[in-house]
Amino acid sequence: TSQDAPFSDKLMLYHIGFLLQTAQAYHGTGLAVAMRTDLAMNYEKIILKNLLVTKDWFDLMTKYKWLEQPPLAPNRKKIAKGK
Repeated sequence: TSQDAPFSDKLMLYHIGFLLQTAQAYHGTGLAVAMRTDLAMNYEKIILKNLLVTKDWFDLMTKYKWLEQPPLAPNRKKIAKGK
């Protein structure tokens, strides 16, 4: 009779993102090996739709601050001035 969810929203959303990225990799592989032009067009449509859903996922993750900032490239000009 519990009303509490067994898993957190953060965990479920993280797994959704993992599945979206996996699907994107599979569709990209399918596009790369497709010899038929009609399949290539379908793969491109699916990939575009997946990218739009992934953007919504990213917006949700950043809205609730559940996604960490990816590592940034070092500022090479600042490093060079320090030497």
